[in-house]
Amino acid sequence: MAVIEINVLGTSFALKADEELPYLEKIHEYFKNVCDEIQKNDGIQDQKKTAVLAGILIADELFKEKQKALEAKDAAKNQDIDPLAELEADRLTRSMIEKIDKALS
Repeated sequence: MAVIEINVLGTSFALKADEELPYLEKIHEYFKNVCDEIQKNDGIQDQKKTAVLAGILIADELFKEKQKALEAKDAAKNQDIDPLAELEADRLTRSMIEKIDKALS
């Protein structure tokens, strides 16, 4: 269990969760980045609108990933491929791409 101080869109509060601190920090940073991109690219300065739009965009990402996982599972059933191994390979590939992008930035 960890406690993290959240500071997003001018609002600060402590969040206590059953996750490890590094994980919570990644989630916090990801949300902040989504909010920053919305404000930068869309010019939205209203903090509530930014937070709601960020939540919708992240929910969209989640649903797309879930759909891909279901499709991979269905495809694996037809091809005798382990869907968990395929998802893990996809996750590792995405992780490597992110690391390469960071190194090149």
